[in-house]
Amino acid sequence: MKKSFILLLGLLFMMGCKSALKKAEDKFLSAEYETAAQLYAKLLQSNPVGREALLNYKIGECYRLSNRLRQALPYYQAAQNAGGVATETDAAANDHLGFYLGLALKADEKYPEAKTQLEKYVKSGTNGDLLRRARAEVRNLAAVPSILEGKTETEIKNVDAVNTPGAEYGPTFYQGSLVFASDRRKEKVFETTGQGFDDLYRFDFTDTTAQLGTVSAFFPETFNFEGMHEAEAAFDPNNKFVIFARSNAGKKKEAFNDVHLFMSERHPERGWLEAKLLEGVTDTAYWDACPALSPDGKTLYFASNRKSGGAVGGNDLYVSQMAANGAWGRPRNLGRTINTPGDEMFPHLGPDGRLFFASSGHPGLGGLDLFVQDTVLVKDSLGKIQKTLQIKNLGTPVNSSYDDFGLAFKHRGAGYFTSNRVGDGAKGGDDIFYFKNDSANTKLVVYCLRGTIFGNDKIAAGSQAAPLPEATVYLISGNGVTVDSTTSGSDGKYEFKSRLDMTVSYLVSAKKLDYFDAKTAFSTVGKAVNPRTLPQKFNTICFDVDLTLRKDLLSALNNKPNPGGGGRFNPNAGSLDIVINYEYDSTRITPEASGILDEFLLYALPFVEANPNVKLELGSHTDVRGSAKYNQKLSEGRAKAAVRYLVSKGLPEKNIVAKGYGESTPKVLNAKTEPQHLENRRTTVKIVK
Repeated sequence: MKKSFILLLGLLFMMGCKSALKKAEDKFLSAEYETAAQLYAKLLQSNPVGREALLNYKIGECYRLSNRLRQALPYYQAAQNAGGVATETDAAANDHLGFYLGLALKADEKYPEAKTQLEKYVKSGTNGDLLRRARAEVRNLAAVPSILEGKTETEIKNVDAVNTPGAEYGPTFYQGSLVFASDRRKEKVFETTGQGFDDLYRFDFTDTTAQLGTVSAFFPETFNFEGMHEAEAAFDPNNKFVIFARSNAGKKKEAFNDVHLFMSERHPERGWLEAKLLEGVTDTAYWDACPALSPDGKTLYFASNRKSGGAVGGNDLYVSQMAANGAWGRPRNLGRTINTPGDEMFPHLGPDGRLFFASSGHPGLGGLDLFVQDTVLVKDSLGKIQKTLQIKNLGTPVNSSYDDFGLAFKHRGAGYFTSNRVGDGAKGGDDIFYFKNDSANTKLVVYCLRGTIFGNDKIAAGSQAAPLPEATVYLISGNGVTVDSTTSGSDGKYEFKSRLDMTVSYLVSAKKLDYFDAKTAFSTVGKAVNPRTLPQKFNTICFDVDLTLRKDLLSALNNKPNPGGGGRFNPNAGSLDIVINYEYDSTRITPEASGILDEFLLYALPFVEANPNVKLELGSHTDVRGSAKYNQKLSEGRAKAAVRYLVSKGLPEKNIVAKGYGESTPKVLNAKTEPQHLENRRTTVKIVK
């Protein structure tokens, strides 16, 4: 009886363990890692014989998959010390343990031990993806000493007015305020991490130190939904729309079981409208997050774990372009220069146009480090200087062995980033830090725009433009705002005082009375240089943009004073001469004549556009040689041929009429010489209406 009773108790205990283990497994498979870790830990406390390695491994996996790799270390070590993992449901568990133990050692700053463990995995591992990552990590660990020894002149400080013992991360800017994500509300518990759901908040500055201010919810009626995460906002430059990441609890019955990108538009009167899934970009089958917009709001960068589109591995960075109709184009992977088999996340374009991002796959100190894609000058095999792209670790103190990510510049050389580090004034979880570079050795570079304004006041093919003084020149930003204006000097030269923003596309426009306006686009994107490659501490780089203004000869003709005195000029009493040399006894428009007429179009088209009801007369004149009747017919044919040519080139037919004058109105009376006859063979332009 006693033996049977003892066996019955043992059977009941095993059934209870199996039931508790299944409950923990179900939570694990539902990504409720915090709850699963607690259940596994409770089972581990009951000293289950033969299951110590499995339970320790599972607890370690719960912490790794909820982004707490450092906390996973002692459990991975315990699983290894217990002889490794043997499980029917996860045949690859022991293989994974060998790799992730190496990563956890690195996250805990045990760099030599991590290198030894990962080298061991390279020899014995069986998973192809993890083997590639392990080889890369062994190489990356060799760079740790140089990262730690490299000196940066950056100072960091915890933003006490923002941070709480919870998580604050993903800073960005909206109307001068700092917008960030935080789980401080804790209206519900997110079972993956055991913390609250993330909401968007704004920090309104109350001082000039970039440290003090007040925190409030960011339009909670639109963004901060109960039981959902909202984070990582990216605003277009005019604050007309925002793209952000949203997810829910990940339950199977919920509409979206992962993180996706949403967009909300701002209505002038109703404010931020209901957010909708970002069509054409986000893929509901995968995780999409970390949006960032270019300064003009037309290029979107984001992170995704999708497997298509040239995916490299882990979370990759992608880019999408906005079309003219406002739709977003198909995302494109940024390629292997940036993306690695690890994770690349949290992209951000700096004030100088460089791409900053967080990565666990490039050489770093552990977890996510912050990097920049920089342009550097190198010598090729022939000794020539070439530009090349290089990924550079931002170094300490911005980077640490913890996760460092989510960088946003407030202005050049200063801004904010996120870290879950311990120390440096951290309050717990993810904290937002302020950074500033006060280096006395920093090389500075400013960019300017200058050029020469030319004027052309002759209708003649190949006529030379001359420097034009006293023209007003405007520098206009991409959103149509005039940034600066200046006046060209006596030599036609100008230079704007405002310095260029190297992330902006500008429009340069020039105008002067009695001249047609001229304008041209100038983009600074991609033209910034690495200050470290420049020779001086203070450097100025100027770009030259020249413009040519054409004289509005036709308006001047219509506004000329009346030679007889009094009133405005009678256009029928005067004309503008155009010298067109026709072939003898021919009305054909020669190549030389077409060049002159093309030049005339440069003046006529803008004049007609500004005066849509004007009527121009194109008159043809001959010399006095030949009969008057013949010359009249010839001149009419030549005038009509010239008008047909101009109409074929875009001059509206309703604005021009042909007239032949024959020899009736010579410019040189009693012409004798060939040059005098040539002056009489001319085409004239009159304003007749």
